[in-house]
Amino acid sequence: MNFYQLASAQNERLSATEKGILNYVISHEVSARRMSIRMLAGACYVSTATVLRLVRKMGFSGYREFQEELIRNGKDTAGGPDDSLTQEGSYREHYLQNMEEAVRMITEDKIQRFDHIMSRYPKTYILGTGFNVEVADYLYRLMKVIGYDVEIPRTAYELRSVERRIKREDILLVLSYSGDNQRLVEQIERIFTVATPTVISVTRADSNIIQNMSDLNFPAFADEIRFNGEDVTSRCAMIAIMEILFYKQMTHQMQRQEAKNAAAQHAHA
Repeated sequence: MNFYQLASAQNERLSATEKGILNYVISHEVSARRMSIRMLAGACYVSTATVLRLVRKMGFSGYREFQEELIRNGKDTAGGPDDSLTQEGSYREHYLQNMEEAVRMITEDKIQRFDHIMSRYPKTYILGTGFNVEVADYLYRLMKVIGYDVEIPRTAYELRSVERRIKREDILLVLSYSGDNQRLVEQIERIFTVATPTVISVTRADSNIIQNMSDLNFPAFADEIRFNGEDVTSRCAMIAIMEILFYKQMTHQMQRQEAKNAAAQHAHA
């Protein structure tokens, strides 16, 4: 019995809230496969206890077993998320779902926390490897336009320089889709021996090392793709997350400038 058959068989036993969670999982299977229980509960606006109750009603011992079955369903079912990437038009659908989920997970609470941290215009160091370096370059230019003091340490020498200069009030902006990149983890650990700056990260949604090291984490969703031995997983969701956050900073700046201009015109009237 696959995941969908199991869900159908247990449907009559579920409460309206539990059915809502299950419908969410089925409608967002690509991203749900990578969600922690906390992430799924947040997406459905319920408690983790409610998710766990659903999981057990479906006959699973815990959330991990439920998630593993969902992943297995995706791999084994004809037309499932992993195999269907090669089918005409399917990647477009997954791409849009992933972008939607990434944006949906930017809660108002997280936006406010980000605004509070960045409103003091702290010195920011961006860390990233692989394809994330290109994302870092784009964010560097965006943050410079807004007025931030930002650096991207690339070489071993530059990283050692950061380790000597970094302060508690500074920001580490870490970009790592896997969240488990050993090189980045070691860089953060070395920095922590000198100071404990605020760490803001963008990683995949499931639990990972960099997420756990962060003060504020934004989950990105993507279908993980390797081609000719290279990781070519889309980083567009990561860019979308940061654009939404920084465009709000731009809006604040424009509003302040408009207020100053209006005050100046009133003074000269």
